[in-house]
Amino acid sequence: MIRFQEVDVCYTPDKPVLSKINLKIDSDSFHFLTGTSGAGKSSLLKMMYLALKPSKGHIEMFGRDTANLKMFEVSNIRKRIGIVFQDFRLIQNLSIRENVALPLRIHGAKAKIIQRHVPELLDWVGLGDHLDSFPVSLSGGEQQRVAIARAVIARPSLLLADEPTGNVDDKIAERLMYLFEELYRAGTSIVVATHNKDLINEFDYPVFHITEGNLILQ
Repeated sequence: MIRFQEVDVCYTPDKPVLSKINLKIDSDSFHFLTGTSGAGKSSLLKMMYLALKPSKGHIEMFGRDTANLKMFEVSNIRKRIGIVFQDFRLIQNLSIRENVALPLRIHGAKAKIIQRHVPELLDWVGLGDHLDSFPVSLSGGEQQRVAIARAVIARPSLLLADEPTGNVDDKIAERLMYLFEELYRAGTSIVVATHNKDLINEFDYPVFHITEGNLILQ
């Protein structure tokens, strides 16, 4: 599904943030991604959803070399990826219901499917009574849950989550992890970037750790 070969990321000349990254993420896999702040976790995730090109090396996504993809090809790949951003990136002039429905609309889902699945998922993440609210009226933790619901609603082939439990309490964090596990069992590959060692210990999946620009599989 994803293959990095000798990938470097440099924001300033001769000073790589990530150096000689080699990784392989297969279909139906679950990995955590850890590292200190500034280690390069977000840069790695950005390359996985084609928002950042490597300074050196090669990346394959879903069997395609990403070096010379056309815009419509990038768009087609991104349709297969669900992303939970650390800053949520909800559309402020759309209701919570409309935000979560967006991926289904992009995939051409029928209205009755959207009308059934969006409220079900929002109820599952504890926001069933906020369907017609707007992002500005929600707390940070509530917005994070909306962002997660939006990312998973279309059952993507790959889910990338950047600190998805950073703004929620332990009970909600555990519930969200169980949601990710359900997706994983249904065939979605999961990469969760997190500092939460308790989650990593409890759910016991392989860990990619970034240290001094290098990626280590623990």
